[in-house]
Amino acid sequence: MDLEKRLEGIKSMAGADPEYAERFAHEVRFARRMIDAKPDKKGEWEPLLERAIRHVEDKLKEDPSKVREAVEEAEKILEPLGKAAKEYTIYCVGHAHIDMNWMWNWPETVAVINDTFSTVDRLMDEFPEFKFSQSQASVYLAMKEYLPELFERVKKRVKEGRWEITASTWVEGDENLSAGETLCRHLLYTKRFISKLFDVPIDHVKIDWQPDLFGHPHTIPTILARAGVKRYYFCRGGKGHRLFWWKGPDGSKVLAFDDAVLWYLGPMKPEDVTRLIFDFEKATGLKEYLFVYGVGDHGGGPTRRDLRMAYEMNSWPIFPRIVLSTTDEFFSAIEPKLPDDLPVVDDELNFVFRGCYTSQSNIKRANRYSENRLFEAETVAVIASRLLGMPYPAGELEEAWRRTMFNQFHDILPGSGVRATYEYAQGLFQEVMARTGTIKTRGLRALAAKVDTTGMDGLPKGEKPGDKVGEGIGAGVGNESAFGRVSAASGGAVSLEPFLIYNPLPWSRSDVVLVKVWDKEMPDGHVKVVTPSGEAMAGQIIERGGYWGHNFTTIAFPVSDLPPMGYRIYGVDRSDEPIEAEPRAKAEGNVLENELLRVEVDPESGAIRSLIDKRTGCELVPKGRKLGMLQWLLEEPHGMTAWEIGKIVEQIDIDSGAEVEVVRRGPYLATIRSKNRFKSSTFEMDISLKAGLPMVEFTLRIFWLERGSPDYGVPMLKVVFPVAIRNGRALFEIPFGYIERPTNGEEVPALRWVDLTGEAIDGGGKAGVTLVNECKYGHNVSEGEIKLTLLRSSYDPDPLPELGHHEIRFALIPHGGDWAVSDAVRLGREFNHPFEVVSTDVHPGDLPKEKGFLSVKPSNVILAAVKKAEDDDGLIIRLYEVEGKSVEAEVWIDPSIVRPNSPAVEVDLLERPLEANTARMEGEVLKVRVPARGIATVKIG
Repeated sequence: MDLEKRLEGIKSMAGADPEYAERFAHEVRFARRMIDAKPDKKGEWEPLLERAIRHVEDKLKEDPSKVREAVEEAEKILEPLGKAAKEYTIYCVGHAHIDMNWMWNWPETVAVINDTFSTVDRLMDEFPEFKFSQSQASVYLAMKEYLPELFERVKKRVKEGRWEITASTWVEGDENLSAGETLCRHLLYTKRFISKLFDVPIDHVKIDWQPDLFGHPHTIPTILARAGVKRYYFCRGGKGHRLFWWKGPDGSKVLAFDDAVLWYLGPMKPEDVTRLIFDFEKATGLKEYLFVYGVGDHGGGPTRRDLRMAYEMNSWPIFPRIVLSTTDEFFSAIEPKLPDDLPVVDDELNFVFRGCYTSQSNIKRANRYSENRLFEAETVAVIASRLLGMPYPAGELEEAWRRTMFNQFHDILPGSGVRATYEYAQGLFQEVMARTGTIKTRGLRALAAKVDTTGMDGLPKGEKPGDKVGEGIGAGVGNESAFGRVSAASGGAVSLEPFLIYNPLPWSRSDVVLVKVWDKEMPDGHVKVVTPSGEAMAGQIIERGGYWGHNFTTIAFPVSDLPPMGYRIYGVDRSDEPIEAEPRAKAEGNVLENELLRVEVDPESGAIRSLIDKRTGCELVPKGRKLGMLQWLLEEPHGMTAWEIGKIVEQIDIDSGAEVEVVRRGPYLATIRSKNRFKSSTFEMDISLKAGLPMVEFTLRIFWLERGSPDYGVPMLKVVFPVAIRNGRALFEIPFGYIERPTNGEEVPALRWVDLTGEAIDGGGKAGVTLVNECKYGHNVSEGEIKLTLLRSSYDPDPLPELGHHEIRFALIPHGGDWAVSDAVRLGREFNHPFEVVSTDVHPGDLPKEKGFLSVKPSNVILAAVKKAEDDDGLIIRLYEVEGKSVEAEVWIDPSIVRPNSPAVEVDLLERPLEANTARMEGEVLKVRVPARGIATVKIG
């Protein structure tokens, strides 16, 4: 007879004491599976199992009230199996998965923390062996700020060793959409916070606990290893191995546990507790297993029922040892026993929920802008504090980082929250913009005030009140400052208007900048721009307009070789005589052209029908195709629309009906604008070329009124870039690196850039394009085409996530066969960190009109951060390598920032010195070895 039928029969006979019958059923099932897993023991154990079952059946037929006696006698029959069963240990880890504002608002999240942790504390009183594990620094901060009495009780539990902190990151945040430096700050600020809060060593937490993330980039082991994190727990995106070494591109490894089958939340059930133990043993040779239990998502955690069941199971003779445990106890038990042939995964752990790369576009923009502005604010703060003596705003910057990290929670940044989720997140984002914007503004205006701006114009004269300030004083207050930029307010110059142009990146760059002159008449053809050497060039008037009672003129001019992480002063004034410039970028009819590129715009669609790289003569647009074409798609109605991209049932190229006009003719900035309407939405696309740059820039302004619904489906908007190449190879930026993926057209994440390179169709050798963006993440790439996903009108859990105005910037850079990954990285960073413009006045100063502060070489080494050290006045420099070449980096640092020949030491991400140190200062140059695809962090001073 079937085993389950026999066990059901025993249960039906044991009416007086069903618990013992249930216990016996679980023991028998475990014994059966153990026999199947040990074929060499089958001859010995199978007869014992049959004898035990028959004994219980026979005894209950005689006297159903003797169920306890019958079971205990059967367990003695099974004693040899029981001895083998007790060789196995299930480490049961109690946990409460608490989502930050997923389907609810922040007050409810705080209430969930309170109720969950209060329950855990009471259960610890009732069950002395109960231990609990909890992740996320954010929940501990909330407890400290809102729940002081509970916080004190939890501190006591931590000291008892019964409350395990598993927080290595501020939140369980999305990793695919985070910049590498932000992932470093999760580790740095979380570990410092936990160490101080609970008086534990900074490396106390050895695990990165990420059970619910929607994928994991390849570089995570590289980053974790540099913070002393050795273990990784996750549930999504695995490769089928329960336990394995996860290897990063630099060779760093972490021990990863994939809990994809049983997951991280749920009750303590005997059938689940032992379900995978024999598969695990077969794969690893280990007889220990990790079982995570506790109600989750909305908190709750372990229950009284769970703990009673654990106590009960541990009393069963024919069952593994059940230990109420911590993650540290489990990993510490298995690490000395790991087999030499444990699988190694040298790859990303993706992809899950591909719609999340685009859903809720406003939070995607908030994330990128926050990361960009924080990098800029820290570098300015370093210059301002060391050169100008301003206090370094360490507390303000850490608070801004905390808010940015909170917004990366895996149901916030991916776009899978409700409207209240994003109301709170956008408030945090605004705080980050206000903080970083004021840090930059204070620092750069103070810097401009110390620069000698005389020589291009005389000092203001006159003794009457107002003689030393110009008409523009007070004009432009707050202009262009909404997203953390220095405002375009007038510097109050009397005649010539000096502007400090600041380059936030550590290499010299060229670009066309835009400045605003307020309340002055600037006639066409009579605008001059004066360089520090006194040379004059024509300025290009871009726009005239009004702003809160004042008039402005926007003027463009080229800036060449701006010093690395430095500035140059330019003066803008009205010229008495006409002044003209040779056109370096021009627009005529439907053609844009500069020194490097020729672009022909299709008048019907407003997209590009020809793009010629004049350096190679290569035509990048395939015959009959259009590049930069907007494409509308409709997903059929489906569930979880914020998470998943549904089946595409309609796809329409927006290829007709455009109104095309030239809006900027040059000589430095040339732009063709197209306007179009599709369904209920309107589109305005500017396609521009700048003097001297091999980049086609796109600025798309959308008034999006396409609404998704369960009856209609999900409208989606993409922009399409067909490329005239064969055998395309696609590279995608990931945190601190890149990855190559198949050109299969599937939706995948990337950060600032994607590159597609292959063989030119016209036979001209290698050719390709790099697509950069400032706020998007979802891409799909086929052999000869890149698509960037712009908007998706999902309808659950937020029914109206995208309606309204959007401005989206992206750019396409053609290249030949001499392209390198470092070129794409630098282009992506340049597009995300444009020059900063600071208006000032004419005044004497101690600083020269042009100065750089820091540069990095060679080009395959990228600067991730410059910041003050956490515990003293040392300077932290973080670098990473992007082309797979171990190299000695050279970082030139101006003596105003670091004293020459200062002591230098390599540190980890927690700013602790490393035993092996290659860092040294040789005069003004820091030299340090950066591993191939690896990270190097140095503390100077």
